[in-house]
Amino acid sequence: MFSICIPIYNQELSQLVYELHRQAVATGLAFEILLIDDASKQEYRAENRLIDLPHVRYIQLEKNIGRAKIRNLLVEESKYQYLIFMDGDMGVESGDYIRNYVTYMNDGIVCVGGRTYELQRPVPQKILHWKYGRTRETNSNIFMTCNFMIDKTHFDQIQFTMALDGYGHEDTLFGIQLKEAGIIIQHITNPLIHLDVKDAELFLNHTENALRNLAKINRLLQDQDGNYSQLLQTKNKLDKTGITVLARTLFPLVKPLLRRHLLSKHPSLLALDVYKFGFFVNL
Repeated sequence: MFSICIPIYNQELSQLVYELHRQAVATGLAFEILLIDDASKQEYRAENRLIDLPHVRYIQLEKNIGRAKIRNLLVEESKYQYLIFMDGDMGVESGDYIRNYVTYMNDGIVCVGGRTYELQRPVPQKILHWKYGRTRETNSNIFMTCNFMIDKTHFDQIQFTMALDGYGHEDTLFGIQLKEAGIIIQHITNPLIHLDVKDAELFLNHTENALRNLAKINRLLQDQDGNYSQLLQTKNKLDKTGITVLARTLFPLVKPLLRRHLLSKHPSLLALDVYKFGFFVNL
């Protein structure tokens, strides 16, 4: 009755899969756990191949196909009507994680479970990502592809687009397309723990790429209001004051200072907001 779909890229999933399998068996429903590896390093492939459980399928790709295409492939390969998507760097927080989704499987809606972060502070190099995640992403009502459930019929109406490159905002565009298709998105309290907190340098690089993708989405949609993005709404308001022009001029000068601060042990999220705004208006 349901397929748990997990794309893998350089992650070891045995602990996650065993817990998901235990919970899925307990529901008494037909299920599968479908793992597709997007050309990971050999050490991760070797570990994940050792997962030996009934109803678990592992598919190995020899060439990396990217975040959007691998999710579309997971749906093509899946057997069942309801699809539970999660990322490979997630951990299960609740012993009722699967059962919580099962209760929504007859409603014909898309459920987003959310994401949380560990309480313990990480090493200083990872503070920026951890601080941002706990403050801005936990309990957020934004659409997240890292943890959601969808009916296969609904997914086939949308699918993930190939128009975006690399990391960032593919979930934003998918959520917009769901709403445009009249499909209800239900946010429920069923979070997974994001375990792969990035170093600040990599987190900033991912943030910049996500902003490039956001600019592409804005051009694709030609949406003057930007209601799907708080950053776009802020920019639209500030455009009327002349601050956007000032930010576009000053950002290249202050960017090295902002970046140095964000890579420090005590980064400010306000500084991150300024950095994102300045970077975006200069695209």
